[in-house]
Amino acid sequence: MHLHRLVAMSVLSAFVTLAASPAFAQTAGASPYPTRAVRLVIPYAAGGVADILGRMLAQRMGDALGQPFVVENRAGAAGTVGSDLIARAAPDGYTLMASTIGAFSIAPHMLRSIPYDPATAFTAIGGVARSTSMLATGSQQSIRSVAEVIALARAAPGRITYGSAGIGSIGHLTGELLGMAAGVEMTHVPYKSAGLALPEVVAGRVTLAIDTLPSVMQYLTAGSVRPLAMLSPTRVAAVPDVPSIAEAGFPEAVLEFWSALHGPAHLPAPVAERLAQALARVLAQPDLRIRFANLGAEPWPISGAALDARARLDHERIGKVVKAAGIQAE
Repeated sequence: MHLHRLVAMSVLSAFVTLAASPAFAQTAGASPYPTRAVRLVIPYAAGGVADILGRMLAQRMGDALGQPFVVENRAGAAGTVGSDLIARAAPDGYTLMASTIGAFSIAPHMLRSIPYDPATAFTAIGGVARSTSMLATGSQQSIRSVAEVIALARAAPGRITYGSAGIGSIGHLTGELLGMAAGVEMTHVPYKSAGLALPEVVAGRVTLAIDTLPSVMQYLTAGSVRPLAMLSPTRVAAVPDVPSIAEAGFPEAVLEFWSALHGPAHLPAPVAERLAQALARVLAQPDLRIRFANLGAEPWPISGAALDARARLDHERIGKVVKAAGIQAE
């Protein structure tokens, strides 16, 4: 009798421990995740591409899962301040990040140290959107093609200037890739944001702008910049009349901007799966595709495993560009 009582107590103890686990709660008929509001951290300032895409994502994910996704901007140190907040958050699915290539594949090369390991500190849930950069000049400039840019750069090394959203930005790194591919020297002019760089190009104080299409789109629509090429392997549906950089003979000068959804490391598998399924439904919505296209982006429905692989690949490639260009970490 005593032995039976001990066995029963052991079984009960094991059941209590199991029932307390997040995974059990998702599979044993308990209230499914989420049961309350989810905080979505955007590790960049309001108004930028990452913020716009993140806010779209928050609204749609909230609708899909029946609980509000509350946006919180935590900018600073090239996206690493907000990313570190996620890395330290409880892995319960109630604190997530609208992530980008910046914090995962660029910042580790541009800062002397970051407070997290991008390879181990997060759970990748899936891709959200991707966009390529545009090479553009002010509409008052006489330059009308990539070939003319390269010819001018060869005739006067360093005279051609290009503005970007800052040292280590997608625009900066893509400009370095183009210069390496063409064997020319152009002078990079960094700004704190694309919103500051593009007016300088419009005014003619800087020759070129290289930035993601969502950042350039309003200037393109207004006719204040002239597109020269999309820094992409093929033409982009949002601007079908603009040639790709591959058509100009420089297919190596491509570096995509991407945004994604991440949680802290050790996110319970049922929670990650529910989020991934909701994300897939959101990205399949036709009107969202249209809204993304208006920004010059497109849905990027890839799995968490594929996202991890892409972040590692971009990290390695960007490291080589930074080394070859002699870009110094801050």
